[in-house]
Amino acid sequence: MPKTIISRLQENPDYLKSKKSKKKKVRYKKIVFKITDGQKEALEVLCKRQNTTPVRYLKSVIRKQTSRYRANAQPISYVTENQLQLFDLEVETSVNNK
Repeated sequence: MPKTIISRLQENPDYLKSKKSKKKKVRYKKIVFKITDGQKEALEVLCKRQNTTPVRYLKSVIRKQTSRYRANAQPISYVTENQLQLFDLEVETSVNNK
């Protein structure tokens, strides 16, 4: 006879508790580019003034610029609880204007 939920709960009281979902592994890609000696010196001076490293600075700049173009960004939902009442108000105002 197959085990039922009740029998599993009797054996293990934590049976129905939600399991922790595994965190999705972040994949990194390597990017290589060249800059001039003057740009490198300017970058080092900038990073020294901001008390950071060149890699952290470049990652923060890239993150700020690319945050607007994320592929999985969810559109903002403008649906509210009173949305049906909004349509009722339009009908009432059109009736009152006549």
